[in-house]
Amino acid sequence: VEVLQLHQGLRDAPARARTLELLNEVGIREPEKRLDAYPHQLSGGQRQRVMIAMALANEPELLIADEPTTALDVTVQAQILQLLAELKSRKGMSMLFITHDLGIVRKIADRVCVMTKGKIVETGPTKEIFANPQHPYTKHLLAAEPKGKPPAADPGAKSVMAGKDMKVWFPIKRGFFRKTVDHVKAVDGIDVTVRAGQTLGVVGESGSGKTTLGLALARMISSTGTINFNGRDIN
Repeated sequence: VEVLQLHQGLRDAPARARTLELLNEVGIREPEKRLDAYPHQLSGGQRQRVMIAMALANEPELLIADEPTTALDVTVQAQILQLLAELKSRKGMSMLFITHDLGIVRKIADRVCVMTKGKIVETGPTKEIFANPQHPYTKHLLAAEPKGKPPAADPGAKSVMAGKDMKVWFPIKRGFFRKTVDHVKAVDGIDVTVRAGQTLGVVGESGSGKTTLGLALARMISSTGTINFNGRDIN
């Protein structure tokens, strides 16, 4: 709202109306309920959408997006990238997209500038840069991308850590006497095994229970079920 009041001279009611339009444009659901929310009351993806709405408020010809998907989970990251691409196409807007993620560059950029030590060392169409890099630093960056498939895991490797039927439920308390009326089932009946010499990746959206599972396996929060470490029950 303040951006519109300061830069476009809109009064309170028109500024709020335009803000609701912008929030709706960037995909904020029920913007009327979100308009007066504090940042901590919004998810990471919602906060990023609000920042994009603020950047669009004055209808710029050029949008500078500096690491706009950092710290977002892969699902929300894809949504933000799709939103930026749609806005660029719809508004005929130019975009300077700053990132260290080569995968994102490949998806969203028409042209690429590669920088190191304060200088641009290579620039050109995205497909050309990725297919035929010329500068040693660009070649080094592209060579660092994982290629091919990882070596096959040994299914017979011994179990280092195993959790069985793990549950972490947080009570929802209401009323004067703080009676438990329900539970948030952060982890609900999970079986998981980590084997010797292997890496187990845990992937999911924000709020899916990844961190809670890790904390439970490390015995940093209470859980039900069983946890076995190197053949020993550590519950």
